[in-house]
Amino acid sequence: MGSAREAILEALENLTPDELKKFKLLLLSVPLREGYGRLPRGPLLSMDAVDLTDKLVNFYLEGYAAELTAVALRNMGMQETAEQLLSSQAGSGAVSACNPPVQAGTAPHFVDKHRSALIARVADVNGVLDALYEHSVLREEQYQAVRAEPTSQERMRKLFSFAPSWNRACKDLLLQALRDTQPFLVADLESS
Repeated sequence: MGSAREAILEALENLTPDELKKFKLLLLSVPLREGYGRLPRGPLLSMDAVDLTDKLVNFYLEGYAAELTAVALRNMGMQETAEQLLSSQAGSGAVSACNPPVQAGTAPHFVDKHRSALIARVADVNGVLDALYEHSVLREEQYQAVRAEPTSQERMRKLFSFAPSWNRACKDLLLQALRDTQPFLVADLESS
């Protein structure tokens, strides 16, 4: 298996139509890590296995999407399928730098705390994007969508639109990219 995306797709394609429907309903009630939102119910219920896989990976990133898929499968009583999914993902090396466990109860991250200031003041968005793309925080289409925005402020707003699917490790990578490209801005915000 080449990636968590492929493992999720294989697991979902092996469900019967009734099992897929039940999976979607259970997915709406699976407990989420802090900082993650729910997929919208309306579009979710009409998706087939391919669309659902894409939505899960785009919304939660590969590692966490596989974890949520496995939890929902276990809740359906499909422990073997869940374990196959997780073992194929673990053996693939597909886990990105953004998938370490999130520690609950931690203080707001720097990028969350200073979101408005970062949107207003980051000048070199392209350098930040390059670093995030290099570390697989952003996919190609997300990278291009941000670059397509005409101003730095709109680029940062677009970049932050992807943040709900990021865990603390992803935000740490964003902070490091900001430190590398905007050291004086980060220092100013850290001292405020």
